[in-house]
Amino acid sequence: MKKNLPLNIILLGDPAAGKATHGKFLAKKFRFYNLDMGHELRALEHNPKLRKKYRLGQTLDSGKLTPTELVRKLLRDLIRATPKNRGILFNGTPKMLGEAKLVAKWLKQEKRGRVLFVYLSIPLNETISRMTSRKTYFKGKFSKRPDDNNKALKNRLAYYKKNISEVVKFFKTQYLFVRVSTMGTVPEARKRLLDKLKNLKIED
Repeated sequence: MKKNLPLNIILLGDPAAGKATHGKFLAKKFRFYNLDMGHELRALEHNPKLRKKYRLGQTLDSGKLTPTELVRKLLRDLIRATPKNRGILFNGTPKMLGEAKLVAKWLKQEKRGRVLFVYLSIPLNETISRMTSRKTYFKGKFSKRPDDNNKALKNRLAYYKKNISEVVKFFKTQYLFVRVSTMGTVPEARKRLLDKLKNLKIED
């Protein structure tokens, strides 16, 4: 990879494989813009001007997909708005083939040619275990994520099974690819991830 260009990482993975956790760590360590679509959409919910601009009109707590048009417009705008000397970490996005192709197109247009595709992997039984037991820390207390109920869980797993394999196949044809197991503790998985990057001479 050319060292004179900022590195961009597309970080995808199995549900509950730790994309948010490991993505946040990588973004801080390498000073990426952490493009977490869930975070970006929740930020829109609390900004009247942006809600109007992006025509946001549905809750994010049902487990249903956010309208494709909104996600694509937001992705495009964020890619274009990020300073050219700063890398972008696509934290768990894009998850649909159409969006993946557009992201690749926009990255090329913005001359972001240094891209690494990282896939975080765990077995299906571990996905189910993590998704049914995980809690988040919010305002001084722990609580289950509102979209980790049985109906939303089934929606997300069905979505991944149908779509993510196509996205993975596409990105593997476009960029350097690494798969990392995130089994075990967070520090163990993090070390495994950094070792992979070091072997690729990414961790400078």
